[in-house]
Amino acid sequence: MLLQFINFKIQLSNPFEPDIMKKLKLFFAAGIVLLMASCGNNSKPVELKAPANAPPKEPYIEQIKSLEAAMHNSKEISNDTANIAIKAYSEYAMFFPNDTIAPYYLFKAGEVATASKKYKQALVFYETITSKYPEFKHVKESLYLQGFLLDNFMNDDVAAKKIYEQVIDKYPSTNYANDAKAAINNLGKTDEQLIQEFKKKNEKK
Repeated sequence: MLLQFINFKIQLSNPFEPDIMKKLKLFFAAGIVLLMASCGNNSKPVELKAPANAPPKEPYIEQIKSLEAAMHNSKEISNDTANIAIKAYSEYAMFFPNDTIAPYYLFKAGEVATASKKYKQALVFYETITSKYPEFKHVKESLYLQGFLLDNFMNDDVAAKKIYEQVIDKYPSTNYANDAKAAINNLGKTDEQLIQEFKKKNEKK
C-alpha cells in the first residue's frame, strides 16, 4: 500500500521541525507507561488526553487535505512536501491521540516517511500504532511493515525476525503471517542466492 509520487513542491507554512520525532517518542512513551502502570494496579487504563495547549483541529485537517490532494496527483514527493506532510500527520496524532482519525494519520505518516526514505521515522509511526491502537483496522499491516522496514531498508535481520515472529504468532491465519514466514526464510540471503533458489523451484515444476 505504499504510495508512489512524482516531484511536486507546494508552498505551505509550518516547515518541518527536526525534533518532532523526539517529541512524539516522549509523548507516546509516557502514555504507554501510564497504561502499563494502570493495568498493573488492576484499575481502568489511563486514557491519553490532548495537551492543554492543543491547537484547533481545523487548520491541520485543511492542510492535510491540501497535501493529500497534491500527493495523490503526483508520482513522487519532494523532500519538503514529505516533511510538511509528516509533521502535519504526526502532530495531529500527538495533539489529538483519542480522535478516531489519529491512527489513520499515523499510518499515512508511515507511508509518506517510507516513500521518502525516512525509514526510522516510519518505524516509529508503525510502532505507535501497534502499541497504542490495537483495534485499528491496519494494525496487522503496521506490525508486518515494521519487520519489512527492518529487513529491507534498515539491515537489522535480528530485529526483523522478532517482528515477523510476532506477526506469525498474533495473526497466524493471515496473508501477513504467510509473508512473514517467507521473509524469515530469506533473511540474510543475497539477491543472487534468492535468484538461484527461484530458478531451482521453476526447474522442478
